[in-house]
Amino acid sequence: MMKTQQITRIPLAPVRSHVLNRFQSLVLISLILVLVLTIASFGELSQRSDETFSDPGSVQRPIRAVVFPPSSADGVAPDPRESARPADATPGAGLTGGSGLTYVGRKVCGECHRENFDAHAQHGHASTFFEVADTDLPQIFAGETFDGGPQYGVYSYQRDAEGNLLAKLDVPDPPEPLMLQYALGSGFNAQTFLTLQATPNGETSAIEHRVSCYAGDRLGLTVGHEEKTPASAAERFGSPLQGEVLERCIYCHTTTATVRQGHIANLTPNVDCEKCHGPGGEHVRLARLSPKPAPYSVGMETWDRESELQLCGDCHRLPRSISKLELRDYPDTLVRFQPVGMLRSKCYLKSEQSLRCTTCHSPHVSHHGPDETSRQIKNCIQCHDQTQSSHVICPVSPQTDCIDCHMPAIDQKQGIKFHDHWIRVRD
Repeated sequence: MMKTQQITRIPLAPVRSHVLNRFQSLVLISLILVLVLTIASFGELSQRSDETFSDPGSVQRPIRAVVFPPSSADGVAPDPRESARPADATPGAGLTGGSGLTYVGRKVCGECHRENFDAHAQHGHASTFFEVADTDLPQIFAGETFDGGPQYGVYSYQRDAEGNLLAKLDVPDPPEPLMLQYALGSGFNAQTFLTLQATPNGETSAIEHRVSCYAGDRLGLTVGHEEKTPASAAERFGSPLQGEVLERCIYCHTTTATVRQGHIANLTPNVDCEKCHGPGGEHVRLARLSPKPAPYSVGMETWDRESELQLCGDCHRLPRSISKLELRDYPDTLVRFQPVGMLRSKCYLKSEQSLRCTTCHSPHVSHHGPDETSRQIKNCIQCHDQTQSSHVICPVSPQTDCIDCHMPAIDQKQGIKFHDHWIRVRD
């Protein structure tokens, strides 16, 4: 009789438990190593950003750097346009953004885009909005006087104990002195002052001061104030602004700003990278994860001449913001709004989508350099080349004087001149 061989069964539960414990330990160790390396990497990046990465800053006015520390988990500051807006609020002019969008600041952009960063620091866009107390303007104005005219009086300027610049009026029963709060403009042509005040109903009004600072630290009447008359004591300091006009004024001189009850919240001054490219938080996150992040050009995958014109024209003006009478008569004051002139130019209309703002102007590079005119003439010759039979050639001066003849600089008072972008054969 055959004996049945019994098979000894080995209990597997302890084995599974042992293997699982070993595996979990390895995973835990790996996660700890990844965490340590990540912290070290961010620490090195932070140190490089804060200590060795220099920002040339504005070349127009010396200002004290203001650093806004990151407050989100990924090291990127939250989008102020989202966090500052009440749930039932209507977005301000241009202040739109999807949920979770974050701003990083031009310094972070410069870590990878150093060439554009350095060039932009010399551009007027990099110095369009200042707190007056953070500039040398109080030193320039302190002790100065300026006659604003018979209906206004004589302004005198002095600094208070905190270093703020105050304007006083030397008239009978004078209004309270008014602080010059913000300075708008790069200083290449001028800087105009703005003072915000809260109204009794919780809204914001502002005074655009009657006196501006022009090139060469010269005090002068603000352009556009020549024929104005004051309707109240406060208006003796300048013209009142409120509502959409005020919001657009601040919007076009800043990257982010929220006008609220007499002050500006979430202020990112000047026209920096993210004003045109949009919030860069997601782009930066992807760039730190991959050596070849997805392209990020002005926040759009498709970009054409019309898109560019709309972007630049948002602040440099488009015909829709100009009255029909002005568009018909085209007074000299319209040359300040370059897209308006360009859109009626044959060079634009017949260029088959090739002529756009950036054909001549880089948003990163200042156009006030010594070789700017010759560079622009080369742009003209690209489409008016004597060697090309299909091109229209200037019969007077085919190689020189293009700008002076067809886009002359038009005086806007106080020594300010703008080139007329209605490119044409002038009478």
